[in-house]
Amino acid sequence: MRVKFKFGSKEPIIIPVQYNHAIQSMIYSNISPGLAEFLHEKGFLFNGRSFKLFTFSRLRGPFKMRNDGKIEFTYSFELTVASPIERFLRELSEGMLRKTDFVLLKQKIFLESVSVTPAIRFEDIGDEIKIKMLSPVVAYKTDKESGKTIYYSPWDNAFAELVTKNIEKKHFLLTGERLENPQFRIIPTIPKDERYCKVLNYKNTVIKGWLGIYKLQGDKRLIETAYNTGIGSKNPQGFGCFEVIS
Repeated sequence: MRVKFKFGSKEPIIIPVQYNHAIQSMIYSNISPGLAEFLHEKGFLFNGRSFKLFTFSRLRGPFKMRNDGKIEFTYSFELTVASPIERFLRELSEGMLRKTDFVLLKQKIFLESVSVTPAIRFEDIGDEIKIKMLSPVVAYKTDKESGKTIYYSPWDNAFAELVTKNIEKKHFLLTGERLENPQFRIIPTIPKDERYCKVLNYKNTVIKGWLGIYKLQGDKRLIETAYNTGIGSKNPQGFGCFEVIS
């Protein structure tokens, strides 16, 4: 399930490229304190790892890149938030509607509209879909000895393996179901192109992800879980949100 929020302003909105934490903070501040504390401090646990089970898109709307490296939106932009947790999306939508006016990075914005994206019946589609990333997909591994984080690209063999294991854990958290020999693949549709690589700084942590268009193949239950929770890692920081384009 996903909700689209459209925001506007009386004048252009100028924000830095590194705005993920500001959007995440706005999300947390518009749900109940109890749910916000649960998601922020604990989340849904699997073998000691925490999953928040929500994701959000990059901001979308008419914009230009300024000479100072900041993004300038022309009066409006949209944000998509996805989650399989109905309470989370309900509280977020109600919280946004109650306030309507917000401050984003010291700039006043107002809520123009809230809309629920029509659900996709994944059981009625084939075993392959084409997707477009609305926020970069991330796959990484931390070396136990050095503590160094290694980020992989969708063209690395380790990338697909990490993404598959991640989505299996999310599916188990949501359903309690362990799938036998699950099939799931994410396949780039073009040769490797560094222009799709996005390196972002989240609270002084560098995160490397990839935009672009991909194919998803395999178990429809895992594809649906990826659609609702985000694909790959770092979803609640604004990574792994995608839309189905065919």
